[in-house]
Amino acid sequence: MLATGSLVGAATAARVGSRCAVTLARRTPPLIPVAVRATTRDGSLEQGVFRDELIALARETAEVSWRELRRGLEEFDLRTRPAEALAPRPYRPTRVKP
Repeated sequence: MLATGSLVGAATAARVGSRCAVTLARRTPPLIPVAVRATTRDGSLEQGVFRDELIALARETAEVSWRELRRGLEEFDLRTRPAEALAPRPYRPTRVKP
């Protein structure tokens, strides 16, 4: 169980890191001009837009990591669950007629 947990944990960490890196690589370039406008102008509108975009990026990254962690937990559960025998058929001594 320890070896399986280590393997699944490492794979999950790699998936979380790569998916978050892809999300950051996709969402950061459009965020740079917004950040420049927010720092060069005195208006609070640009700063508010930048803040909203940055929080949206953080939320999306958190969702990606949460999804991958749940996937890793399900994989760990599937790989470490003991094989279950088939349940016996229910015994009904009398037949019930509708």
